[in-house]
Amino acid sequence: MRETNMKKILISLLFLLFGTSAYADCNIKSGSINILANDFPALRTFVETAKGCKGSADFKVTHSSEHNKIAVPALTANPSEFSARIAANSSIVPLMNQDLIRPLDDLVKKYGKGIQDSQLITIDGKIMAVAFMANTQHLYYREDVLKELGIAVPKTYEEVVAASEKNKSIW
Repeated sequence: MRETNMKKILISLLFLLFGTSAYADCNIKSGSINILANDFPALRTFVETAKGCKGSADFKVTHSSEHNKIAVPALTANPSEFSARIAANSSIVPLMNQDLIRPLDDLVKKYGKGIQDSQLITIDGKIMAVAFMANTQHLYYREDVLKELGIAVPKTYEEVVAASEKNKSIW
């Protein structure tokens, strides 16, 4: 695929990552967009929105719970099996270690109007990803168990670790 088409595809996907729907016609005239993503409902919705930006390009997506196992071999292949990878912060390290992710500083500077600084994922001062959602995790505790063990309800991560160690030593 010509570099121009790849740039257009990348730019189109970046606009989608920024959460904007104002760029529904991305003027992609040819080529293909092949995305690898986790099998996660929010990402399915995201990719359905991306289809509206495909122009005349062929559009394919692979949603898989095995996305982390697939990513490095598929992106290392020549030619790569995917033109884009929707990844969580925790899954970009293997991609970076294989030089499969490039900094986005130039694209964010040129096309990223409206992106909040808090959305920019930087590593060593370079923008390596743009956040478009948060997947909040919850931690629950049993107040009765903590009280029985004489442990105050933790308020910081360090206190959670200390309470866990104390709890572990009792059991």
